[in-house]
Amino acid sequence: MGRLLRHSTITRNAVVFLLLTGCLVCGFQAAFAQERGGLAAQGIPSATFATMLVSVRSSGGGPISGGAFVSISSDFTTVRQTAPTRDAGTATFTNIRTGDYNVEVQAAGYQTATEHASMLAGGSNYTVYVYMHPEGEKITANAPPGKPTVSPHLQSEIDKGLDKMRHQQYDGARTHFDKAAKMAPGNPDVLYLLGMLEYAQQHLDLARTKFESALAIYPTHERALVSLGELQLRSGQPKEAAETLEKAFKVNGADWRTHYLLAYAYAGQKDYEKALPHAERAADLAKDRAAPARLLQARILIAESKTDAAKAVLTSVVHDFLNDPAAKEAKDTLLTLDKAASTVVERSSEPETHPRPATLAVSAPSVSASSVPTPTAPAPSIPAVIRPWAPPDVDAREYPVAHDVVCSEDTVLQRTQTRTKAQLANLEKFVATEHIEHQEIDAYGNPGPVLSKDFAYMAFVTRPRKGMLFLEEDRNGGQNLGSFPTALASKGLVGLGVFLFTPEYESDFGYKCEGLGEWRGQAAWLIRFEQRPEVRSRIMTWRNNRGIFPVALKGRVWIAANTYNVVHLETDLREPLPALELTLDHLVIDYGPVNFEHGKTSLWLPWYAELYMQVHNKRYHHRHTLTNYSLFSVDTNHQISAPQDSTPPN
Repeated sequence: MGRLLRHSTITRNAVVFLLLTGCLVCGFQAAFAQERGGLAAQGIPSATFATMLVSVRSSGGGPISGGAFVSISSDFTTVRQTAPTRDAGTATFTNIRTGDYNVEVQAAGYQTATEHASMLAGGSNYTVYVYMHPEGEKITANAPPGKPTVSPHLQSEIDKGLDKMRHQQYDGARTHFDKAAKMAPGNPDVLYLLGMLEYAQQHLDLARTKFESALAIYPTHERALVSLGELQLRSGQPKEAAETLEKAFKVNGADWRTHYLLAYAYAGQKDYEKALPHAERAADLAKDRAAPARLLQARILIAESKTDAAKAVLTSVVHDFLNDPAAKEAKDTLLTLDKAASTVVERSSEPETHPRPATLAVSAPSVSASSVPTPTAPAPSIPAVIRPWAPPDVDAREYPVAHDVVCSEDTVLQRTQTRTKAQLANLEKFVATEHIEHQEIDAYGNPGPVLSKDFAYMAFVTRPRKGMLFLEEDRNGGQNLGSFPTALASKGLVGLGVFLFTPEYESDFGYKCEGLGEWRGQAAWLIRFEQRPEVRSRIMTWRNNRGIFPVALKGRVWIAANTYNVVHLETDLREPLPALELTLDHLVIDYGPVNFEHGKTSLWLPWYAELYMQVHNKRYHHRHTLTNYSLFSVDTNHQISAPQDSTPPN
């Protein structure tokens, strides 16, 4: 297919900041405009003071029940203030000087919580969100997400076991998975696969044990959580299933199938008020696979005696999914409702008869575990993909948000801009070692051997005039496709985020704040963005020997609600690119603090980036990791050399 280069556009004439240090909007504006005479008369600019509102919330996102005590302190003052929560679980601190604060919250029955908050905008209210966790609950650490190490031998045993499992050769699959478990007893993926093996053979108690063992090692293991929730449904435990599936929703978001199972779990408890929205969201997210979810939606409406609404949904199933098995069930259900209605009409003249409205039971989903579904033919009633090779599209999954919190994208973007200004005040240049791994993925989602190489990477910032910065990214050999492990190269993954929210490119995108959610247990604003259809993409292109192909993007970014650092970013194709046979381009970047100079300087930088691509009907996975950061001043001329054979410690 020839060599392909995927890169983000880097324009010298663009005014840019580093998203990797937390930038979203890049035209500096006055952040502190409002005067308050009393403080100004004391010789202290009133714009340096604001009111801090500390909203104390449960781990589910809602206001905490019961009271709490909130303490705030900072490095620039010795004052420590304490206040109780009052209305809606909020503690108020007035006339607080802007700057960075440590916030500590204590409440009976909860673990003490600490947060770092940045008061960036003076002359206004500033809300800090603190999530509380019950005593005994394990909290996910705010650290780079580690992946279990998989040796080539371990990978081989897993792949052999999966192949046997796909062909329903369960004894052979067990042999390979048991070998894998002995090689890596602490690997949650292996335990999950052993659980799926038991599940496929209807050994529900053994499957439950394996899923719980995987979760004991990795509490947020998405597939183990969802599979355990489904197993609990099948075992007649809808309450426990709802709790497990809600946890999966909270920590990993929910695709159509998680919503589908949650609808069943709440319907099984006759909590139709909660069940119906999940069934509706499952149908919306599933799109061309929505027949089972719509059928469930109709059954919930019937259980609520909303017969007309149920008939409308059932009719849509028959019309939109003519060849789906659900269409026949929808037709049968419509006939049952019509017969019940005619019976009511026939008996309406008999005053002594009081017919009850027709109802249909909402039972747990029927799980056929006799076969293992493949990525191309998922079944709605069993965990759809044993090994998903790529994350779902950003529009195929949603994340829980606090329904009582209003989100303003203008406020979020402006405060992130102010945070970035502070972050970049002393940054001129940093270098790092960039480790790139490349894998091809087969049709079953199994990764091939890893091809890797290290580069010397540099981010270089110049300031041609006040309020303007330029970003350059470079790597040794980075312009030469032959330097990459394969014929498919990628560059500009860090710089890609720079252009999403700068004034130069801001008009290219539409932005929407989806609400207050969380990332790694911390409160975070969720911002969705999408390339406008009337604008030609300028920030991301693919290039081969036939030319350059602009690529329109969409995505979602998580911004820390208390510091306005960017913590996570995901992008996808707005639509496939037929000219390149490019059907998938999914980018994931995770960010966090990086310490320089023995901890004296800390910047917010990317921990790693992952890229999943499907081009010319072939699948690829790239992983970029930055380590060995060094921060130093700008030279007039700069060169970067190849990394040493031995990688120095971080």
